[in-house]
Amino acid sequence: MSAAARSVASGDYKQVVEAVGPREVQSMAVAFNEMVHQVQTGQQMRRDFLANVSHELKTPLTSIQGFAQALLDGAASDDEAREHAARVIYEESERLRRLVEDLLDLARLDAGQIAFEREPVNLKMLLESVVERLAMRAASKGIRLENQMPEISTIIGDGDRLAQVFTNLLDNAIKHTPKDGRVVVRGETEAGWVSIHVDDSGPGIPSEDLSRIFERFYQVDKPRRGGKGRGVGLGLAISRQIAEAHGGRLVAQSALGKGSRFTIQLPIVRPDDETLVQPLKESS
Repeated sequence: MSAAARSVASGDYKQVVEAVGPREVQSMAVAFNEMVHQVQTGQQMRRDFLANVSHELKTPLTSIQGFAQALLDGAASDDEAREHAARVIYEESERLRRLVEDLLDLARLDAGQIAFEREPVNLKMLLESVVERLAMRAASKGIRLENQMPEISTIIGDGDRLAQVFTNLLDNAIKHTPKDGRVVVRGETEAGWVSIHVDDSGPGIPSEDLSRIFERFYQVDKPRRGGKGRGVGLGLAISRQIAEAHGGRLVAQSALGKGSRFTIQLPIVRPDDETLVQPLKESS
């Protein structure tokens, strides 16, 4: 076990020790193997993260460079071609800006450097504002965006960050709902918790993807990854961390051909409650 620990310290994460001997030693061996497995998983996630960041940066940068070169070389000889090049450069630079902002958000959340406000938040009013901002986009796609939020308990939290979560969930729902479909916001209160549901009538999420949609950079529609209007797979990861920072959780349910439901559950506390909220435990 000592030799294996030294190997791990030098960067060899393939070490596995046999759980033999006295019970205490066996317990230590099992804990050591679990630790090594977690380190391996962490290293692989870090490599995947760097590879994904590189890919997401390279795609828009290549487009920007190519169209900028066309302008410099005079290949975009007429007004229409120049306008097209300028539009692509603008859209791709906007995509880069969003990516950088999302990466900074994730870095701050991971490091615990984001100070969340603890103020009374009226969820009904907050959601009305978010729905109003997205109503025109839904209408342009022929989608009915319905707000069925009842009067619901006030919670303590950061209104701006929660608005970011709801905006992301509704934006995703609108994006994946076909024409003549519906996106509905509902809410309920039970046993000290408030649950906000975002339901859509989209195609649903395959079971093999459902368990991974909160992973960073993971995208269900892989063939269209990086295309126009596509995200980079960070919104749900950020949204889940914001929910957890409020002592809650963000979960997803889906059925192919019937649509999806994303639910954020948040604790209800008194406005004068200064204690930290305990995270919601998974039901058995």
